[in-house]
Amino acid sequence: MKRCINCKEEIVRFGEERLEGFHIDIPPKSFSTGVDFVLWDQDRREEVKGAAYPFWADGEDGCFWHLTLRRGYKNGVILLRIDTVFTSYLKHPWDVAHCTHRTLGNGYYSRLITVPAKAQVASPWIETENDKESLLRGLGQLGDWFDQHREEIAGSCRKQQGWVDKEQGRAHRLARLYLRDHWQETSQEEVLFLYREADRLAREYEDAKKRGEIRFGADHSFFSDWCAGKLPQPFCRWEEELTALFLTKKARVTSDPLYARSFAVGNLLYFIHDLEMDLCPDVLIAKRWCENIPPTR
Repeated sequence: MKRCINCKEEIVRFGEERLEGFHIDIPPKSFSTGVDFVLWDQDRREEVKGAAYPFWADGEDGCFWHLTLRRGYKNGVILLRIDTVFTSYLKHPWDVAHCTHRTLGNGYYSRLITVPAKAQVASPWIETENDKESLLRGLGQLGDWFDQHREEIAGSCRKQQGWVDKEQGRAHRLARLYLRDHWQETSQEEVLFLYREADRLAREYEDAKKRGEIRFGADHSFFSDWCAGKLPQPFCRWEEELTALFLTKKARVTSDPLYARSFAVGNLLYFIHDLEMDLCPDVLIAKRWCENIPPTR
């Protein structure tokens, strides 16, 4: 059976050069199936399989704009499409974790679970022959579509950011902007120590649930509640400052101090993991090496 030509290099180069403002975000090799996809395409009325290449761009007020370039292969024909346009305060949505995989991460953290139909943007499938020359022509057509729909993509992302901010009370935006201003205050050793502590707290949290001390769905029963006041420095100080920010009149997220603290801790654990992947994509593997590293402050 004829296979699709190897076209990853051409697609990545096209994305970086033609999708102005967007950058490739392929997961590291430890995510061996991170770019595979199986998609039921409603328009074609068939299943399409292939590779999905995620791209991100700097959005506004701390958010990121995302889209996916898909390369499918069906009946000897290469299929190309841009879709999955969404806004998130996470830069790397392919690995969402609470600084640990011992507790479940929320794969839709800081983004909409479902993008409303009026904000969905996707190109039609572009078909090319299974050779490099035809592929490059098809990518050129995809680039033309992107140029013609850039404002539509931007408009969709802005709408989604507004909906996320309304739904979450701006907590994600405020926390992401806070970390943007404070991230350089910490060291690699302190971040890796935070992962170690997050794992320890996750073990304690799971044990407490087994003992019946935590009832799922009860107020203040989330992992972020359990971690409140227990993070190492400087993150404990950041927790205090974010909590206070969430309670101010100008930036209020809630009037309940306990919920404000939970929002602060949850955002810190998600966004610190997201930021750290720029420096150490395999941070959840690397943190295994730091079991005996003490905090430096």
